[in-house]
Parts: sequence; C-alpha cells; structure tokens
Amino acid sequence: YILAEETLFAWISNFVYRQNVSSNAKNIMQKFSIYIESNKFYWSTNKIIYSIFFLCCGILLFKEKFLQIEKNFIDEIFMVLMIGVLILALIIKFINFTNIEPLNGKLEGFLSFSMDSIVVGDEIYLLEKIRTIKISNEDIRGKLVNTTGGNFGPALSNGTNNFITIFFESGKPKRIQFRINNSSEFQKIKPELINLYHCKKIDFEELAFILNVKGSQKREELKVDVGIKHYC
Repeated sequence: YILAEETLFAWISNFVYRQNVSSNAKNIMQKFSIYIESNKFYWSTNKIIYSIFFLCCGILLFKEKFLQIEKNFIDEIFMVLMIGVLILALIIKFINFTNIEPLNGKLEGFLSFSMDSIVVGDEIYLLEKIRTIKISNEDIRGKLVNTTGGNFGPALSNGTNNFITIFFESGKPKRIQFRINNSSEFQKIKPELINLYHCKKIDFEELAFILNVKGSQKREELKVDVGIKHYC
C-alpha cells in the first residue's frame, strides 16, 4: 500500500512538473533582434571587383584619349588583368551562392509584441498611444536574394531587411529594423497580431500580408480566427 502511494505521488509530481514546463514554454515571448546599421565604410566583394575593373578601364581610356599613347604591352597587361578579375568574380559568385551576407552593423536589443504594448529595446509603447503600425517582414535569414549577374557577394540574406514603423497619436514616428531567423517566427505571435487588428492598428489586408496568408480558403480561415476579440 505504501509503495503504491509513493508511486502515485511520484506520478502526480512528474505530471505537475511537465505541465509547468509546458506552460513556461508557451509563455516565452517571441523576440526579434533589433538591427542597427553601421555608418562605417565596408569593402564588399562587389566594391572590390568593380573598383579594380573600372580603375583598369579608366587608366586605359586616359592613356589613349589624353596621353595619346599608342597601344603597347601595357594595354595587354591591363586587358589580361580585367579578364582575370572577371573570371575571379565568377568563381567568387559560385562560392558565395551558399554564403550569408555579413551584417555590416550590430544586433542590439529586442523587439517584442504583447497584448497591450510593443517593446523596443528598453522602451515600452502602449497600444493606446499608437495610431497605426506598418510592418514589412519579407526578409528571412538564409533567403536567396542576390541572384543577379552583377552581384558577386553572398547570395543568402542575413534576414535584417525587415522594418516596423510605429505612428503615434502625437510626435514623430519610430522606425525599427529587425532580423527574422525563420518563417515561423511571426506565426508564433499570431494572437498579438490579431489583437493589433482589433485595436485598429493594422487592417485585415496587412494582417494577411504579415502572416503570409494567401488564397481565398486561407483568408477565410483567418477571418474566422479574427472573429475572436482579444485585448481591445
């Protein structure tokens, strides 16, 4: 009897522990890293390749048009150099096809959403003080972006080309740039986004865009979801 009682107590304790862990996991707020672009000059792959190429072209043009020197072995050297740069650029482009863009800036603080506010770093903006919100969240870390022939840098995005602009009832708007690591992150804050719709901070079209809802059936399902009011 005592053994059975101890077993039952251990089972209940384990069950309560699992429930608490599950509850805490659900309560973890989804956060987005805030990106601050650097004002420093960076030598990117494109800048280096195009600088060398146009420098060679400029020297050859200056020599021919202004110095009026006939073609000689120097012209051949520069032509070989330009061809070599182009070949090297194609090799680099192939290598960079699986590389992610460098940040050229820093990640500092977090952006998060709750039912009554938006938190930007150490600042808390209550929804009642906000007039409207515009969100652009199409860029995801690892997304294939730089595929054009003239771009020799890393082909995969660093996920920082996302913005939220907060328009207040009074004062200047605030624009924040942030990073998205995977496409499911905004799905995790779906209740908060639906709440923004009910609070009239975003319209339905923008809500559908942010949640990447496409097709008539998916839009109808979203309309059912927004039928349940939240904070406002």
